[in-house]
Amino acid sequence: MENQDEILEELQKDVSKIIQKELETSAAIKGINIGTPEGTKIASVFKKDLKMTMGEVTAANSSLVFLSSKMLKDSLNQTVSYNLIMGKEKIVLSILAESITMIIYLDRELAELEGLDSHISRLQKLSLQINAVIETSAILKEEIFKGLKRAIPNTLVLAIITKDGLPIKIQSTMPEPILSAMVAALYNLSGVLLESGMEYSIIGGENGSVILHDLDENRILALAVPESDERKLGSYIAKIKAIVMKVI
Repeated sequence: MENQDEILEELQKDVSKIIQKELETSAAIKGINIGTPEGTKIASVFKKDLKMTMGEVTAANSSLVFLSSKMLKDSLNQTVSYNLIMGKEKIVLSILAESITMIIYLDRELAELEGLDSHISRLQKLSLQINAVIETSAILKEEIFKGLKRAIPNTLVLAIITKDGLPIKIQSTMPEPILSAMVAALYNLSGVLLESGMEYSIIGGENGSVILHDLDENRILALAVPESDERKLGSYIAKIKAIVMKVI
């Protein structure tokens, strides 16, 4: 039976082949990165390396899609289709499919010469093709949100944010920007006091606690539970670690 690493490696190869074929069809496309809405990197192919790591690109794109989706939903009651960012020399196009986020870097001059609308339409179809490949994979069955809701059903707040304080996916009554900023500040202050990276932190109250847990080099996990017993909190930490290990 294949383990999680083997499944992910095979999935990355399959998706990378699809991306590479797309890059060969257009000189304007400089690179494509695929991740999950929770910010887990799946595959990337770029003609030239970026200054950012692919993990940073994935986390930032997931956050961009999350914020764009919320803004469009709250202001126009619409579902986001894509997000287009125009620079002087490059274009960044972000697309959300059901199970993936896709970010594409394009050369602006070449993309406009070839037809930007045709690029958007073709890349949206590509996102659906890749989504169909990924949604059949077991890799999505243990996404962090699903896993934690199942393992700790009494969770009151659940959040994945970037270490810069940007929301990626949040379940909370607290406004996302405020919660994200507070979690990032607490995480960074903990690192300063430890003089090294934080593994996890517990903020304990009389009848509830907040757990902050390092997720990877780009993301932080936060959850609140109506529990203050140290032994129970210890079991929650163990469950978090087990789920994180399956995903990362």
